[in-house]
Amino acid sequence: MLASATSSPFQSPSPYRLVITDIDGTLLDDDGNLPALNRQALEHCRALGVRTCLATGRRWTTCLRLLDRLELNGLIDFCILNNGMILRDLRSDRTLYRRDFPFPLLIQAVERLNRLSLDPIALGHNADGVTPDVFHRRDALMNGDFIAKNTAHARHLSDWDELQGAHLVELVLIGRRGDLQAAAEALAGLDVEIVILRNSFYKEYMLEITPKGISKLAGANELLAHLGLANHQAMAVGDSDNDYALLKDFPMSIAVANAEAKLFSVVKEVTGSNSAGGFGQSVFKHIPPLRAPDAGRHDPQAATGDAT
Repeated sequence: MLASATSSPFQSPSPYRLVITDIDGTLLDDDGNLPALNRQALEHCRALGVRTCLATGRRWTTCLRLLDRLELNGLIDFCILNNGMILRDLRSDRTLYRRDFPFPLLIQAVERLNRLSLDPIALGHNADGVTPDVFHRRDALMNGDFIAKNTAHARHLSDWDELQGAHLVELVLIGRRGDLQAAAEALAGLDVEIVILRNSFYKEYMLEITPKGISKLAGANELLAHLGLANHQAMAVGDSDNDYALLKDFPMSIAVANAEAKLFSVVKEVTGSNSAGGFGQSVFKHIPPLRAPDAGRHDPQAATGDAT
């Protein structure tokens, strides 16, 4: 369950009042755990009243499980979910912003993929984190791995029409990059956003399909408007293709050293890798403590250093 937490008043000498970070490959190490330095950085932000936001392709169900598993409740203020389809305020347990995947457009995408004998998985949004939000009809590529890891939230369909009126947010396929690239090409001309990325939890790669105009950047802009902030008052950290628009737009954008190569040309800085606590390094570099650490105490800033 989410624990309610009251943020400290903003009291940092830094201009940054919000930190937005990707999860997999950025905040977490390659084993899906939170490096100690990254936890210290989140605690540091909480103490200084700097808001924190997870920006992820994950849906609410898996994000909620992660918050519980890593004991992040109270350290994270907001979540941008499904690459920008949903924005949740964790402290108030409210959905601040949501978009629906138009059903006619979803069916168009499904029909295009069916021509390649591919049937995607449809993802929904369940605010309670309990009811089914993974919908599948026929197995395709490596989708069975996704279903097997979400059995408690999965529902088998006989026909896609069963989902009319449901709050749907995304279509996904799991498989090898070449197969997913062919699927992406089949969707050319539709009003959709397409991302292929490596996923550490599922086999091989994931193809994510959302309506046109959806991105982590769009979700971040909704959050900035909600908080009354400008983008120069926020830091953004990421590693994958679905972070590209966000990192390109934000003045203080940071890629972890293990990021996809295309990100290095648009970010302001490169920090250490995800496993080395690169997120924490960037936080302590740009949001310094109010006073120097006590003598003999570990100074997280000592680990700071841009990787090139």
